[in-house]
Amino acid sequence: MTEDLRRHPRFSVDVQANVRTGDGRKLPARTRDLSRSGMCIITTNSLAQRDELLIDLILLFGPSSVSEPLPLRARVVWCTPISQAFQIGAMFEKLSKTEQSFLDMFLRYLDGTILPAGAEVGSVGEPSESGPTPAEPPPEIKDDPFRR
Repeated sequence: MTEDLRRHPRFSVDVQANVRTGDGRKLPARTRDLSRSGMCIITTNSLAQRDELLIDLILLFGPSSVSEPLPLRARVVWCTPISQAFQIGAMFEKLSKTEQSFLDMFLRYLDGTILPAGAEVGSVGEPSESGPTPAEPPPEIKDDPFRR
């Protein structure tokens, strides 16, 4: 087993991300994972290493309720093709104290330090009493961010 040498824990998270490139392109994307120092996104466009990005994360709270976009400046570190899309590794750059604060709050929500409004300790992530949890879809379906 190889040792994970990352500076910050990484959380698997699938949220909408709108990406704006330095040359003005706007690309829809989905996140694959997120940490304090960067993220992995999936998009249908290839991006070059060192491309500067502005990534707006948008959280879905319900069928008609979304968050204000959280803008994060980043730089492309790597890009690899997967299926009919591209997986992009991006490292955050020059985040303001406010941006870093919002990112930290979101990460604390992901690690369970902050609970959603109305949730009780121990209730988040527990299986429902309505029956067994459905089986997880196979990787080629689960990992396809454009299949909904």
